[in-house]
Amino acid sequence: MKNWLQYLLFPVSILYRFIIFFRNFCYDKNLIKTNQLPCHVISIGNLSLGGTGKTPTVLYLCKVLQENKIDVAILSRGYKRNTSGTVLVSNGNGPLRNWQAVGDESFMIAQKTKNIPIVVDNNRYRGGKFLIKNFNTKIIILDDGFQHRSLSRNLDIVLINGSTSPSDYSFLTINLLRETWSSLKRADTIIFTKDKPKPLLLKKIKEEKLLYINSTLNSFIPYPKGFNRHSKAVLLSGIGDPKSFEKAVKSHGCMIVGIKTFEDHYLYNKKRLLKIIQFAKNLKADYILTTEKDWVKIKPLNPDFLFVILKIELNLLEKETMENILRNNLNLSHAPSENNTNKSQH
Repeated sequence: MKNWLQYLLFPVSILYRFIIFFRNFCYDKNLIKTNQLPCHVISIGNLSLGGTGKTPTVLYLCKVLQENKIDVAILSRGYKRNTSGTVLVSNGNGPLRNWQAVGDESFMIAQKTKNIPIVVDNNRYRGGKFLIKNFNTKIIILDDGFQHRSLSRNLDIVLINGSTSPSDYSFLTINLLRETWSSLKRADTIIFTKDKPKPLLLKKIKEEKLLYINSTLNSFIPYPKGFNRHSKAVLLSGIGDPKSFEKAVKSHGCMIVGIKTFEDHYLYNKKRLLKIIQFAKNLKADYILTTEKDWVKIKPLNPDFLFVILKIELNLLEKETMENILRNNLNLSHAPSENNTNKSQH
């Protein structure tokens, strides 16, 4: 059953889609100015509101570029941060500010990367110029940038959850969207995430001659030494796709006795955390299992209970295809990694 809020917001969604349609028309006809940075820009984005695996994709591309000895930087808006303007998240050696100043996702990426400068700025052109000036950046990954059309890009990668259908992105769908299916004509390549693409989804992509790559999201749980993973767990998440989180946890054979879900980018506080811990204790849970993004905000609250973190990594099934796309769109002369044995299926 669809969420009642989606029905309630449907009229607003239709108005929003008309505005986006008109805005895209203006960009397509060059009626609105697009800024261009003196470096290559790769945009990672989606059509829906979160939950497609943008952060694992950003991390994967950073890894591929670094393996090929190519310097890269990350530029994001820093969603829900309590600062404004240009903020340097990391100079390549971990976070320089707390997560509140840069946003939970940017902070998490800074923790998981090395030798990659990260900046947040609502004005991506300004943020890009900062990276170029201070780090001589040659390639910028624009995190969540598909809708940010004021900045020109060399490569537009759009993520689509493989379990969805083309109708989920139609103009009249009740789903909460950023853009509809027609916007995919701007994409250079599609990456299917979360699940294998449904036959109807794959057929539509092929009919429209859109280049696509399949992927898998690999998850693992680094349990404390000597801990029994079959002990009772409460799941806790404030992310865009809590069902995927639950599915990943179940694949590890965890014994789930309770689930707590909140909206994406949920802001935890001490009082709320105490209630969550009490909920887990009432169910005689041995630990609370949460996501890396949630743990960024929970850890500073020093919870007096065992928390275990599910970690996610993206793996492209056609790695060589992606490396060819990067070379062709960014005019790179670097060869693929020597240990790459994947073959393109297109």
